[in-house]
Amino acid sequence: MNQSIIIVIGAIGYVAILMFIGLLASRRVGNSTDYIVAGRRLPLGLCVFTVFATWFGSGTLIGAAGAAYSGGLGAVLANPFGSALCLLLAGIFYARIFRRLKLLTLPDLFRTRFGRYAEIIAALSIIPAYIGWVGSIFVAFGTVLNVVGGFGLETAILAGAVIAITYTYYGGMWAVSLTDFFQALVIIAGLLVLFPLILGDLGGWQALIENSPAGHFDIAPEQSFYGWTMFMQGLLVIGLGNIASQDLLQRVFSARDERVAQWSLYLSTVLYLTVAMIPVLIGIAGTIALPGLADPAAVLPAIGQAYLPALGMALFAGAMFSALMSSADGGMLAPASIFGNNVWRAVYPDVDGARMLNISRVAVVVVGILGLATALFFQNVYQLMVKSFSILMVSLFVPMTAAVYWKMANETAAVAGMLGGLVCWLVLEYWNLNVAQTLLPAELMAAGVNLLLLITVSILTASHNPAKPSVNVEGQPIEMKDRIGILGFPRSAG
Repeated sequence: MNQSIIIVIGAIGYVAILMFIGLLASRRVGNSTDYIVAGRRLPLGLCVFTVFATWFGSGTLIGAAGAAYSGGLGAVLANPFGSALCLLLAGIFYARIFRRLKLLTLPDLFRTRFGRYAEIIAALSIIPAYIGWVGSIFVAFGTVLNVVGGFGLETAILAGAVIAITYTYYGGMWAVSLTDFFQALVIIAGLLVLFPLILGDLGGWQALIENSPAGHFDIAPEQSFYGWTMFMQGLLVIGLGNIASQDLLQRVFSARDERVAQWSLYLSTVLYLTVAMIPVLIGIAGTIALPGLADPAAVLPAIGQAYLPALGMALFAGAMFSALMSSADGGMLAPASIFGNNVWRAVYPDVDGARMLNISRVAVVVVGILGLATALFFQNVYQLMVKSFSILMVSLFVPMTAAVYWKMANETAAVAGMLGGLVCWLVLEYWNLNVAQTLLPAELMAAGVNLLLLITVSILTASHNPAKPSVNVEGQPIEMKDRIGILGFPRSAG
């Protein structure tokens, strides 16, 4: 029996397990709160593994490995380093307060603090970002099946989309969390099997460092203002911007209490950075073991084929599928939740819980189809992922933080900042692609415009547009003393 047949059989069995878990999870879904935030009942273990598995997706497994193959550690600032920074900062400064606010989605915060216009702009900023991210995951899935199973790329992309859409449609956040727990274990086991094999074959750590291309283990930028500016942008686009990501915050909202929300992010930071460095190092090792690959994004599955027997490669293919599916489900559920809870409800405010559940499920399918269309047109996984989440950095991070930590921020200022940041970013992206000889730090500059507008407009309009107080979705006030708790021991666990 050849390797491709074994992989296909293994993939069918793996998909059957995911579908079974998804259908079991659907029995826990009685309303839209169960579907979107698992009834706010996730314990610490499930929270940790669903954060890790969602974060550890196509951008890490396929994109970061390929970027490290091409450019070394300096090419993967955004992920995994920026992603780990994001988890840490979200745990310190945001987890407790967001869990206490009892939100379902991030735009809920914009509605309670800044009003309906800010809510809709936030929702319409987040949804396209996730469509791009889901597209990048489907591309990565297609790349894996193309390399290890010999399937056509478009066929493989379509297969991954159908699988992820199906079990997410039925089980929502419960299905996502339970399958993520299973998939995280498979991911870690697969990488821990493969990495020692290639490291031993190359002669150990010292040989890897000495024989890799010059500069591949250098992470510091060129010693100039421009060099450090672009370095900080690479680190902060995801390091700050992804704090405003619905898929991350959805896990905070789903946690059993504030302490679970916060500690799940701390533990995920350590787990993620530790495990995420393995595909990065495998990517660098690939420059020695498999030099001259036409498609750097294929380095991880290609290394697996080169070093693992047929059965081992089937198991490793399962690990790669795990990483991709665990991100795809969260990537579809996040914008679907926002569409139902914030966009649809803004137009039809009297919609009941059963109807909202059905709308959210249909939205999962729509987001999946749009992500599939994106995948078929764009096939650079790492850049597609980073650019998708640039939207969150330039439009949402600043007003989201001000909503919690600056009492003067008001609706007019928040709207001005979000729109100004988005417009500035689009103009600078066009400039970088079509005019500039030297790239401008578009994301940092656009976020700066957002901050400047928010502060200036808040001050100028304070007299006739007073800021709303910070309250949870039930109208209860949130005090400043409740907002930061580094060790995660709140006065009460809401």
